[in-house]
Amino acid sequence: MLIALPSEDNTAVSSLLPHINTSTVQSWTKLLTQRKVRLLMPKFSAEAEVDLQTPLTALGVTDMFSQSKANFKYLSSEPLYVSKALQKAKIQVNEDGTKASAATTAILLARSSPPWVIVDRPFIFLIRHNLTGTVLFMGQINKP
Repeated sequence: MLIALPSEDNTAVSSLLPHINTSTVQSWTKLLTQRKVRLLMPKFSAEAEVDLQTPLTALGVTDMFSQSKANFKYLSSEPLYVSKALQKAKIQVNEDGTKASAATTAILLARSSPPWVIVDRPFIFLIRHNLTGTVLFMGQINKP
């Protein structure tokens, strides 16, 4: 998961979202370096439901939505068609994950403590597939 926390308190997160695309995320990940931090962020849950008919139709997948053209004869002897295609996604971030990180960090502490990263203002979160860089889920939290 990537967390994008605007550096300015007065930067509206919603103004950043339209500018985030695959190349933006790729450039961010190239700039990342691995280091230990102590993370303090709110627990949150977000979910979204998307009707896939419009994007699938735009990609040329049309017959399955048509009562007269759909062909699912290998699935059923009844004449079937897809009336709706929905995708529902949900993400939950809670203290269980944070406790595991904090415990590991506490064990690995040597002479100096890692810096704190405090997520206390609106932010963007992204979940991406590490191998391909594809963004699987993206959202914004306005009131942490």
